[in-house]
Amino acid sequence: MSPEALLLALTTVIRPTTVAALFAILGHSRPLRLLVAYIVGGLAFSLAIGVVVVTLLRGIGLALSSSASRPVLDIVLGGAALGYASAVWAGWQPRRGTSGPAEAPGWLHRHLRKLSIRSAAAAGVLTHLPGVIYLAALNAITGSALGVVDGLFQVAVYNAIWFSLPFFALAMVQRRPNVTRKLLKRLRSWILLYRRRIVVLFLALLGGYLVSTGIVHLVQAAT
Repeated sequence: MSPEALLLALTTVIRPTTVAALFAILGHSRPLRLLVAYIVGGLAFSLAIGVVVVTLLRGIGLALSSSASRPVLDIVLGGAALGYASAVWAGWQPRRGTSGPAEAPGWLHRHLRKLSIRSAAAAGVLTHLPGVIYLAALNAITGSALGVVDGLFQVAVYNAIWFSLPFFALAMVQRRPNVTRKLLKRLRSWILLYRRRIVVLFLALLGGYLVSTGIVHLVQAAT
């Protein structure tokens, strides 16, 4: 497993949108089927993206034969993360729309308003859309994989870590659903209290890491 991809996977375990979706699902009278739909829908979509990148696009459309392809993409993604962190630090906030379950963004609230198998699966997809972290991880995987099978294995491991919180909720939903919901509620409250600081600090560290890593790789490739 690529150390960089593993590190990036660990940063995705707790996400505000995932916590909001799980909190809403566990409040339903029959959360088990909804949780299964949420995990299956999100995991199928995320794995499909990973498979396409690793096997077909081979590094998000960049030729692996180019030694500069990976570091350039790391720098671009890192710059985007630093730009977003700077905007949030300066006071900019994305439009959230109507508040909903667990302070979910408007687009997520629309899918959680009337929970069904279909809406839960859609929420699983929407809360696991490829972002800077996943693209950077796939870039690291394609650069370190010994072959297609190894690349697919790394994609599977990354997604298993990414979905560890939903898997935990699924394992606990029939045993202690109330305890699990209370834990998610506390986690949600903590995220809402320190959301801005978390976003700025996390994206600044991620962006700095990707940019510095990309520069080091470029220098090594040039020498």
